Amino acid sequence: MLRSLVALAAVGVAGIVVWKLVWVLLLPMVFGLLALAIKFALIGALVYVLYRVFKSATRPRAEPS
Repeated sequence: MLRSLVALAAVGVAGIVVWKLVWVLLLPMVFGLLALAIKFALIGALVYVLYRVFKSATRPRAEPS
């Protein structure tokens, strides 16, 4: 009985250690993907703002009567 409990505890501790190592190794990649998504969002916002400015600048103005 005690032998199986020790084996179960060892598997649990090994699982926690592996989980922590994988998390530490993948964390920089998660931040990199987040930074990439923010970069694409900012580029998209810049393109949208430039489009709106160009569209409003090229629209003919109504002359007052």
